[in-house]
Amino acid sequence: MFRWPGIPSPRADAHELADFAELSAWQEGSFSLTALSRTLARLDENDHSGGVSIDGPIGNAPASNAAEAAYAELEQRAETCAHAYPFALTRSAQTLSFTGATANHKHIIYQYLLLATRLNMSSDRRHTDIDGTRLYEELAAEIARIYLGDRARSFVFGTASQQPRFPDRVDDLCRQLGEGGGFVNRNRGRLTARDGNLDVVAWKPFADRRSGKLILFGQCKTGTSYRDTLAQLQPDAFCKKWVRDPLALAPVRAFFITEALPWSLWHNAVADAGLLFDRCRIIDFADGVNRAVLENLTAWTTAAAQASGLPSSGT
Repeated sequence: MFRWPGIPSPRADAHELADFAELSAWQEGSFSLTALSRTLARLDENDHSGGVSIDGPIGNAPASNAAEAAYAELEQRAETCAHAYPFALTRSAQTLSFTGATANHKHIIYQYLLLATRLNMSSDRRHTDIDGTRLYEELAAEIARIYLGDRARSFVFGTASQQPRFPDRVDDLCRQLGEGGGFVNRNRGRLTARDGNLDVVAWKPFADRRSGKLILFGQCKTGTSYRDTLAQLQPDAFCKKWVRDPLALAPVRAFFITEALPWSLWHNAVADAGLLFDRCRIIDFADGVNRAVLENLTAWTTAAAQASGLPSSGT
């Protein structure tokens, strides 16, 4: 998986090439399918494979075929995100143009998610004194709340939480849900859990405040190295380990990624992860995101873009 400002390898998947095309269009103003084909052809010529067939989704297919697959992925994103997609596709010229606008908060969120996928979020996550990975937990909590709809509530349980101690976080979780009774350590040994793989919690309360409500337990991952963690969060196991009294209804498992996951990988990812929110699904429910979160997203994205050789939105 490539990291910006690097370039993909000849083995790159179509969705990886689509990200590269978006970042290139953002940098240059526009990026053509022809330019992508030339880039892939040049990479293939320089590849030290010794003439051996390259395994993977693209294999030995001509660079133009790989570029066409990437363009099809871009078309799908444009359709899914609609007016929130910060790029314009021209089929006749097979060109992707950057149209991001600072006035469109969904454009900013999309650009943030694109950078949070392709930058190295271990070493390059902090800009303007804002931690981009913690910011993603705040955004995911907002998206979960909006997805559940009217009267829903949410908060960050993970590293961006205001509660530094794990027991205090569980106590706060039970207090806000109105059930669970509080933290318990059934092992009675030294506590090593930091967040139990739980990053965000969202729920839809009733006026009666009784137990038995729809609850989401979500895990968040930036970047692309999350495939082996899709089934990591197990709400039932979390509650058995750390919550004193059983919840009346088991929480629904959710997983939030910054990557735009292609259909070819979708079904198996959902089978492992549960309710999956990828880049485009997040954009779909990004209306009504808290203003303070939006301001931090804008500040981080602007600074991260400038540090990566990309212009600010709308410039």
